[in-house]
Amino acid sequence: MITTKEQRIATIGTAIFCILFLLILLMVRFINDPTQEEEGVLVNFGDSEQGYGQVEPRPAVAQNIPTPPPTPTPPEPAQESSPEPQQTGEEDVVNQDFEESAVIEQKKKKKREDDELKRRQDELKRQQEAEQQRLAEEQRRKEEEERKRQEEEQRRQQQQQATNARAANAFATGRNAAGGNTGEGNTTGNGNQGSLNGDINSTNRIGNGGGNGINFNLTGRSFGSTPPKPEYNSKAEGKVVVEIRVDRSGKVVSASPGKAGTTTNDPVLREAAKAAALKAKFNSDPKAAEIQVGTITYTFIQQ
Repeated sequence: MITTKEQRIATIGTAIFCILFLLILLMVRFINDPTQEEEGVLVNFGDSEQGYGQVEPRPAVAQNIPTPPPTPTPPEPAQESSPEPQQTGEEDVVNQDFEESAVIEQKKKKKREDDELKRRQDELKRQQEAEQQRLAEEQRRKEEEERKRQEEEQRRQQQQQATNARAANAFATGRNAAGGNTGEGNTTGNGNQGSLNGDINSTNRIGNGGGNGINFNLTGRSFGSTPPKPEYNSKAEGKVVVEIRVDRSGKVVSASPGKAGTTTNDPVLREAAKAAALKAKFNSDPKAAEIQVGTITYTFIQQ
C-alpha cells in the first residue's frame, strides 16, 4: 500500500521532470545557428516568371550594370576601459603649464635682480655726485675764505702803510696825523727842532745828532709792531746789517750780524743789533715761503 509520503515524493519528482523537459524543448526550439544557411530550393536567375530556351542569355548591357558599393564597415566602438590617451593629454597640459610657470617665474626673478642692480648703481652714482658737489662746495668755501683773508691782509697793510706815511709826514712837518701842531723846540715855526739823525727821545736841540736808524728789506712783509731799538753802551758809531730768517707767522727765527753793508766791527754794536733783530715781529703771511730771508740795517750814531 502506497503511503501519503511516497505519493508526495512521486508528485514532486513528476513535476520536476516535466519542467525540465519543457525547458529542453524551449531551448531546442529558439536556439538558431547564424552560421547555418537556411535550406530551400535553388531557383534560376531571371527577370520574369516566363522564358524560353536552355541557355542563359547574357545581354551586353549586363556589363554596364554598376557594381553596388561595398557596404561600409562600421567603426569599432571605442573601448571604455582605456582612458590612457586622454590622461596623457592632461599630463602634457600640466607639464606645459608647469614649464611656462617656471619660465615666467625665472623672468620675474631676472627682472627683480636687474631692477635691484639698477637701483644700487643709481644710488652709488647719486652718492658720488653728492660727494663731488660737497668737495666742490668746500673748495669754493676755502677759496672764498682765502680771498677774504688776502683782501683783509692787503687792507691792513694799506692801513699800516698809510699810518706810517702820516706819522713820517707828521714828524717831518711837525704836525700829527690829525693835523694838530706837534712842533717842539726853542725857536718859532712848525716842526721839531733838532737833527734828522737824532733820537726822538733826546732833549738836545743842537749838536752832531745821535740815536739809531732802522731799515729793513723783506719782500712783501712789514713790521707787525714798532721795531725794538738796540740796547747798548758804547761810543762807537756805524751801520750793522743783520741777516734775518722769518717764518710765515712773522717771527724772526735767526739773526746774523755783520753782513754786506756793515761799517763797524764793534762787537757791542753787533750784538745789540742781533738782539734787537731777534725781538722784531713782522706780519704773518701763509702764502709766503716757509722761511723767508731778509735784512735789518741799524745805524748807530753817538749821542
